Amino acid sequence: MSRQALLLISRRDLLKASEGKEGERLVRALATITLQGFQFVATASQPHEWSRRQAESKRSQRGPRRLRDRLAEAGGVLDGVYYIPHSLLTQRARREEAIRDLLERFGTDAAACYLLSSNRKFLATAESLGVNTREISENNKLCDVLSDLAGPGPAS
Repeated sequence: MSRQALLLISRRDLLKASEGKEGERLVRALATITLQGFQFVATASQPHEWSRRQAESKRSQRGPRRLRDRLAEAGGVLDGVYYIPHSLLTQRARREEAIRDLLERFGTDAAACYLLSSNRKFLATAESLGVNTREISENNKLCDVLSDLAGPGPAS
């Protein structure tokens, strides 16, 4: 039995791309990937003064809830948002712990996991654990990376 692929995308990069002029293209690309069998999780830094009440407030969930709804309308699924505790002194260890936890929770090998982020330190940590990484930047937009990952669409 093969393990399902896991797609991790930084929440900040998702929200930035989803509110831009290519927002609908992003939603379609994410829907396509999840329909291909990828599990999709957004990652985010846990705020310094985080609480369950704050996490459940409309303000803190506005972006993910809106993205989740738009993705569902397109036939896709956001499987979750994973908050990584923030610590200036142990951030690398926290990133490693988070990636290992995500791989275990979703029953996925590092080789079947893809991290898309603009955070170079997070990418380096993931790469050191064997996770496939793609850097998001002005020259390497999230929609384009997702399209490459999804592969060619149906022939016209």
